[in-house]
Amino acid sequence: MSLPILFYPEGTVGASEIFSYFRNLDVRSYPAKSPEEIEKYKPSILIANTRLKVNREACIKFPSVKIFATVSSGTDHVNFSDLKKESRVFINSPGSNAGSVAEYCWVSLLHFFSEEKLRKKNVGIIGFGNTGKTFAKILEEKKIPYIYNDPFIKDRSVSLDEILKCSIVSLHVPLTSDGPYPTVNLLDKDKISKLKEDTLLLNTSRGEIWSEETFQTILDRKDLFKVMDVFYPEPPKGKIAEQMASLENSIFTPHIAGYSQLGRLLGTYRLAEKLCILYKESPLPPLSQFLKSDQPISTETFLKEEDRNLRDSWKNQDWEYFERRRNSYPARKDLGFADL
Repeated sequence: MSLPILFYPEGTVGASEIFSYFRNLDVRSYPAKSPEEIEKYKPSILIANTRLKVNREACIKFPSVKIFATVSSGTDHVNFSDLKKESRVFINSPGSNAGSVAEYCWVSLLHFFSEEKLRKKNVGIIGFGNTGKTFAKILEEKKIPYIYNDPFIKDRSVSLDEILKCSIVSLHVPLTSDGPYPTVNLLDKDKISKLKEDTLLLNTSRGEIWSEETFQTILDRKDLFKVMDVFYPEPPKGKIAEQMASLENSIFTPHIAGYSQLGRLLGTYRLAEKLCILYKESPLPPLSQFLKSDQPISTETFLKEEDRNLRDSWKNQDWEYFERRRNSYPARKDLGFADL
């Protein structure tokens, strides 16, 4: 009897090593850009990046797939109602890249300010889930004051207006369009107008937390410092990308904030743990067995190069660079804050 087939995107950090411990699954890889090529093999499990919309259309396109999965935490690309109707399952790895994104934010602060200057500023965190809390732990360790806004956490949460008065504002919300507190268009032009001169605005969540018009307003404000790993639209093309290519006091990266070695490896590992339970596999070795001490990129030094290369691609109208870099990004060495 043949084993259920699992397909994962080539380049998934740790996948070949971690999945090699599976005995009840036939594990194979596919080019990240071409998941449609695998249907002829009738896979039972499809692991894909968040660019694949997991909805009724995906269910029709991949009729044999029972489990759609991602090694990241995002779910805004998933229509759970469609999956329920089609009797399919979705699995992700929530919180796996929280440490990676938090370290990215910390290094971003150091790009503009010394630790001494940061201790005299106030950081406003919007969204106090896994990533927001991890970022806050770094700030606490460095004795940098912060406040946060999260309507789901009543204890110590302040108003959004209070956050917008801070000299540093960092966004860590999931993208949601319904529920009591949707985050789509969370920051409109009116709220952006409340940011004072020389505010540093960081967005590592999703570009759709503001509208295209609001995003344009942010870019036009030369009095703001900006760090953006996500955009709306994404990937940026045309005039808006060309404008960003020459903006000063800004850092732009191709949606790779969560792509440190630990963040990516942990996402793969946690997904594999869930599959072990579902398919009655033996327990995996400890995560530490899969960590490698030498990595080609260091979190301490990567920002300038990523920013420069992305700007060069925009200047050359190479609109495909953003996705190429994101899909082939090498594992970044962590700073070590994840264990705080």
